[in-house]
Amino acid sequence: MSLPQVRLAPWYSGQMGVPGSDVQRGLRWESCGIVLYVDNNHPGATVVGDGTNPEYPLTTIQEAVNTLIAHATAMAISLEGSVIVVAAEATIAETVIIPATAPANCVIMGSGNQEWGPTWTSAAAAANALTIRRPGWTVTGFRFIVPSAAAAICLDHDGATTASDRTRIVGNDFDGLWAGRYGVYYNGGPDQVFVSGNRFHELNNAGQASFAIYIANTGWANPYLWAIEGNYFFENDNNIGQPADDRSFNVSLFKDNVFTQGVLNPTAIQLDLRGGSRGENTVMSNFFGGDYSNTGGYYAHAVNPGSWVGNIAEDLAEPEVADNGFTVAVPSP
Repeated sequence: MSLPQVRLAPWYSGQMGVPGSDVQRGLRWESCGIVLYVDNNHPGATVVGDGTNPEYPLTTIQEAVNTLIAHATAMAISLEGSVIVVAAEATIAETVIIPATAPANCVIMGSGNQEWGPTWTSAAAAANALTIRRPGWTVTGFRFIVPSAAAAICLDHDGATTASDRTRIVGNDFDGLWAGRYGVYYNGGPDQVFVSGNRFHELNNAGQASFAIYIANTGWANPYLWAIEGNYFFENDNNIGQPADDRSFNVSLFKDNVFTQGVLNPTAIQLDLRGGSRGENTVMSNFFGGDYSNTGGYYAHAVNPGSWVGNIAEDLAEPEVADNGFTVAVPSP
């Protein structure tokens, strides 16, 4: 017969026979990080708890981020590897900032049995739902409703006081609802970012100005060693691009993505890699819908185009596409 684990106050010795039941930091999945819970619809939700008890979760993700920083400060440890678990039934309508003072290498995870977990919208149309200014964070399991004048996720990076290198954006749904502006928006050029297994759809804004992944500013550097893999892009104004052909990726990988030509909303820019300072990107094993050419919205770096071999394109009329549909060269005008 086994007894349930009971988390006791720290001045007790813990539950007999259950090592670690007297640990003040609650459930953990590695030695240094902690697990915090968010569920604003839970009857026990509170703004005054420490967030480590799932029966008394915090009400917002920002509370969890702030609590994590407070715990790390109070205990004088890094708390890297911590996890913020957001319940499937939670309704997130807030603007969250992960500041440069937060622990690095943490996770915000949507839970539950739904396909994409909880829904996260911004608190205002002109505010990003999530801004990341610390390296190594992972965001997974959410359905983002993309704001109409901002981004679902902004990676903020200035190379000095803020950094969003090594961010992982995995297994999310970016739903524009025919009004959203930017899915993933980066400012300053973080490096070694992973964007994988996401859906970006129905990002449509006045003037065809919406982008699934948008390169806003490379004032610090062009993004380097990114991996954009296994994503599905459909019915967007533009998929991966920039305001002009003066900024883009360097030495990055684009693999196993599906770029469709919108039916209800024709896509102007599919994949624009013209503006990187070095280029040399690898583009392989993708599906390219529509016109495989510059006219169709596909652009390689002009000086260092890298490799665009081994993709499937439906535009068999182009000389850059073999009779079997495989691309054999970079797209041309």
